[in-house]
Amino acid sequence: MSERRLRLPGLRTVAAPLALAAGLCASLGAAPAAAGAAEPGSAVGTATGDYEIGAGDVLKVVVLGQAEMTGAFTVDGEGMIGFPVLGKIKAAEHTTLELERKLTTLLADGYLKRPQVTVTVAEYASQKVFVTGEVQRPGPYALKADRSLLALMSDVGPLGPNAGHEVLVVRPPPAGAPIGTTPGDPLFPAGTEPDEAAAKPPSAPPAAPAVPGLPFVVPGAEVFHISLLELQSGNPEKNILLKAGDTVYFPKAAQVYVMGSVARPGPYRFQEGMTVLQALTLAGGATERGSEGRAKVVRIVGGKKVEKKVKPTDLVLPEDTLMVPERFF
Repeated sequence: MSERRLRLPGLRTVAAPLALAAGLCASLGAAPAAAGAAEPGSAVGTATGDYEIGAGDVLKVVVLGQAEMTGAFTVDGEGMIGFPVLGKIKAAEHTTLELERKLTTLLADGYLKRPQVTVTVAEYASQKVFVTGEVQRPGPYALKADRSLLALMSDVGPLGPNAGHEVLVVRPPPAGAPIGTTPGDPLFPAGTEPDEAAAKPPSAPPAAPAVPGLPFVVPGAEVFHISLLELQSGNPEKNILLKAGDTVYFPKAAQVYVMGSVARPGPYRFQEGMTVLQALTLAGGATERGSEGRAKVVRIVGGKKVEKKVKPTDLVLPEDTLMVPERFF
C-alpha cells in the first residue's frame, strides 16, 4: 500500500496509509483542544508548533519504527539534547517543527531511509507561572504539556483552609510592545499613523487593575476571575490555558457581614450561590425585634455605597453587608 505525508491544521507531518487518511481527519476534527481546556480570545496560547524550545524543557521525540531513538529528552543548560547516533543536537531557540526538520535531515544523511520524526513538548520547564495566595506550596511552577489551569492545580495540591471561592489569573501585557509606541495603542488611535498622532497630546496609559491581596500588578495586565466551583464541576470554559509569566492567585475567602437585629451579628464566610436567607440563618436569624421582611443589603458598586431592599431568595455578593432593622412596633 502506498504512503504519503499528511499535513493537518495544527498537527505535525505524519506518514499514514491512504486508506486511513479519511478516518484520521474525521477523528482529529472532533477532538477537543488540550484535553478540554478553553482558550478565550484574551487567553490564547501559543500553538505547539510555534513554541520556541528552551533550556529545561522535556521533549518527546518519536522516530517511526525506531524504538531506540524514541523517548523523552531534556534540554540541558546549553540548549542541547543528547540524541542516539547523532550525539549532541542544538534544540533551544528552535520551534518543535524546526527541530523535527533538523532531526529528519540529519537522520536521512546516512542513518535512515526516509525517517519519520515527530517532536512534542512533554514539559514546558523553561516556561513558568507563579502561584501565590492561599496555597500550601506557593512559588514558581513549570508548565506541563497540558497547560490548563486544572493541570496546574493538580501540581499545586490542596488549597489552604482559608481559600476563597475563586482563582485569579493575572496575565502581563505582551513583551516588546510598550504602550503608545505602535499604531493601535491608546496613543495612536485607530486610523492614524504615528506621525499624525505625534502632534496630538498623549493620552494616559491604562491604570493597573486593582487586585486585592496582590501588592503590584503591571499596568495593562489582564485579570481572569474563575469560579472554583464551576472549574471543578467540569466547565471547560473555566479551564483556561496558561501562559508563561502568568500569576495564579488564590485569594482569601471573602466575607458577608450580617448586622442589625440578628442573633449573632458579624462576618461570615462567603460561599458561591449564598442567598439572603442562608446568610441570615448563619447569623441565627432575626431577633424578636428584627424585621427580616425589611432587610436590605449595602453593596459597593463602582466605588460607591449602594443600598437596596432584598428578598430571602436574592443572592448576596462578596463583602456585602446585610442589615436587618428593628420592627416599627
